[in-house]
Amino acid sequence: MSTPPSLSTILNEILNAIQTILYEVAHAISENASVIATALVLGGLVYALVRYGGTWFRGITGWFRGLF
Repeated sequence: MSTPPSLSTILNEILNAIQTILYEVAHAISENASVIATALVLGGLVYALVRYGGTWFRGITGWFRGLF
């Protein structure tokens, strides 16, 4: 019969797994940093356009109506 693993071995394996997961997440983020940044910037612009676009559009159309 084999002996069960010790507590030290189990904790060491858990820490190694957590470290590997964090490394892979950081690696994936760094590999796709430009895509993530583009998505964040475009998302912010779309949010600003949705939030304030109606107000800006009404102001611009009102200004053009005043001209004509």
